[in-house]
Amino acid sequence: MLAALEEGVAACGRLLGQHDGGRPAPAGLPPAVVRWAPPAGLGPLPESLAERARALEAAQQDLAARLAEARSTVATHLGALRAVPSARRDAPVYLDVRG
Repeated sequence: MLAALEEGVAACGRLLGQHDGGRPAPAGLPPAVVRWAPPAGLGPLPESLAERARALEAAQQDLAARLAEARSTVATHLGALRAVPSARRDAPVYLDVRG
């Protein structure tokens, strides 16, 4: 169970460009997103998995912060793009500097 959650965090990190020096991940579809629910009947977490679970929680919190930062950056970029006036259709598109 922890392995699936760890892989999900790693996949999201790759999509955010966590690896490869911060460059964005290659284009492609993200992994399927499913709402996770703890399986029934597992009982308490064994002590031997406690440190791994804490590391996973920290990684999830870090990822959530990075997602919020990325969302803010995208919103800023979209705002800048929306501020650029669109080309008028009744005005020339090119300027003849030779003629």
